[in-house]
Amino acid sequence: MPVPPQKKLTRRLGVFGDLPSRLSRRALISLPWFLEPVLTFGWSIPFFLIAKSQRRAVVSNLLALHPTWGRLRAQGGAFQVFWNFARTYADGLRCETGTGNIDWAIDGKAALDDLGQRTEGCIILTAHMGNYDIAAPMFTAKVKRTLYAVRAPEREPEMQRIREEELRKKEALHPHFRTLYNQEGNLLGVELARLIHEGNMIAVQGDRVIFDVSPMDVEVETGLKIRLPKGPLFLARATGAPCFPLFIIRDGWRRYRVKTFPPLELPPRRRGVEDESEKIWAAAILSIVRQHWKQWFVFEPALTRIHSEKTSD
Repeated sequence: MPVPPQKKLTRRLGVFGDLPSRLSRRALISLPWFLEPVLTFGWSIPFFLIAKSQRRAVVSNLLALHPTWGRLRAQGGAFQVFWNFARTYADGLRCETGTGNIDWAIDGKAALDDLGQRTEGCIILTAHMGNYDIAAPMFTAKVKRTLYAVRAPEREPEMQRIREEELRKKEALHPHFRTLYNQEGNLLGVELARLIHEGNMIAVQGDRVIFDVSPMDVEVETGLKIRLPKGPLFLARATGAPCFPLFIIRDGWRRYRVKTFPPLELPPRRRGVEDESEKIWAAAILSIVRQHWKQWFVFEPALTRIHSEKTSD
């Protein structure tokens, strides 16, 4: 049954639609650089108001992460998350359209050098922070190894076509950079295991549970649970590949920082529950999220504060 034109237009104008992206791209091409902060701040306000479920999820995550905060402060923090998302999005569009360049800094050079010198397949554990689309080509040029970045497909088909066109152009310019989509029925886990066995690097974003991804709920510290996708940890455990936490942080206007950490020391595999491995995995994500919560672009419920029940004598 064909979709009514009005409903299709509403969908394309929505939070996940392609029309806001197309309009932003055209505006940035002709916009003077000094007006860019005005555009990103102005764009953040209606997006923050329209995206009700995403706003509530961010507020809920912040309240769990900062238990001493009140709801008003969490609302303000949520707007900072949306605003930072707009700024990183604008940086990405500047790179895509050739109207701006990014300055990079590196923390953890020893770990990054270790990753680049490895001959076996490796896993890069990252999160939805900064802008991985603009960081990955720079990263592969530095380590000179092929990197396969795993990402979820866009929710709307028009936006997916735009994203695929952008990525194909990027792959043509950067031959060591490849993208794989986590789509239902494509046996991605088997393909990733094969690529790791062949000595490639796989980048997985281990902090967002969307679509039909299997979740795991980990009590990462006393009273705080985090919901993460199960697949990335299962891949690391099944292949035994070294796993390097690596995160992209926005330092300021068109300035980003790559933070690389030594590989995680996961305990030997045992039959049954993987509680210890899950906590190590989750702690690697939580540590960077706690420090840079303004740049954690997870717009689904991910953190839960467990309140202990008081018992009366």
